[in-house]
Amino acid sequence: MAAVADVFTGTRKGLEGVGQLTKQLEALGKLEDGKAVRAAVKAGMTPAYKAAQQNIPVGTVAHRTFKGRLVAPGFAKRSLRLVTTLSPDKQKATAIIGVRGEAFYAIQFVEMGTSKMAAQPWLRPAFFNTREEQESAVAESLKRTIEKLARTK
Repeated sequence: MAAVADVFTGTRKGLEGVGQLTKQLEALGKLEDGKAVRAAVKAGMTPAYKAAQQNIPVGTVAHRTFKGRLVAPGFAKRSLRLVTTLSPDKQKATAIIGVRGEAFYAIQFVEMGTSKMAAQPWLRPAFFNTREEQESAVAESLKRTIEKLARTK
């Protein structure tokens, strides 16, 4: 929890103060249920999610999905989701930003490009350009949780 892994370069960057906040949560005994960790991860990925919503290209004509359903322009944007999961031991949380299965083309074809279409990256820039906001959101979420627990004890 004290570091965020940079998926594309393999480096690790420390988050200032998060280690101390995590120790305070452990001391208060509220790290076991995993809610604080999951909330912090979700708060951290929310700026990237909002940036991805702004960046995703929207077509101008209706099209059919691979299931044969006719969908209006903006289907991929409406399919964008932020999902958080918690490990069985409730010590690690993961956040995933992506589109629902029927809009897979937004990542596979639009984000990455094809031999007939240039890439129009929207998800990776959203993630990398909001890095500082993500880090501060994680720390702020943990801080709010600690303050809330301190008031109730």
